Amino acid sequence: MSSSIYERIKREIAEAMKRGDTASRDFARVVKAEFDRKGDGRPLPDTEAVKILKALRATAEENNNSFELAFIDRYLPQEMSEKEIEAWLRANVDFSSLKSPMAAVGIATKALGPVAPGERVRKVVEKIVKEG
Repeated sequence: MSSSIYERIKREIAEAMKRGDTASRDFARVVKAEFDRKGDGRPLPDTEAVKILKALRATAEENNNSFELAFIDRYLPQEMSEKEIEAWLRANVDFSSLKSPMAAVGIATKALGPVAPGERVRKVVEKIVKEG
């Protein structure tokens, strides 16, 4: 299993120090500090780490900071497309067994984690329900 985003950021700090890359080291420390603050010093689950990275990415976009954008993008997981989410839902969720079709949103987001944002999953579920 691949290591968590939290662990990868910690490793990035050490590796950047070895390379003498102060910019990467310093920004990785900022990211880790945000993770630690949110996790009360405990390693943060990837779902929470992704939320923080997305917030940091939005700030970097506002500031046109290409270095921070590139850094953050290395750690954000590639999100699934609507077609990929739809294929997963159709293969793994029996809508007829659910009390409400929207329960599929929770099933998918729990199973797929940060690669399937809840809003995108909800949109796909609504499309599937509409199609009947």
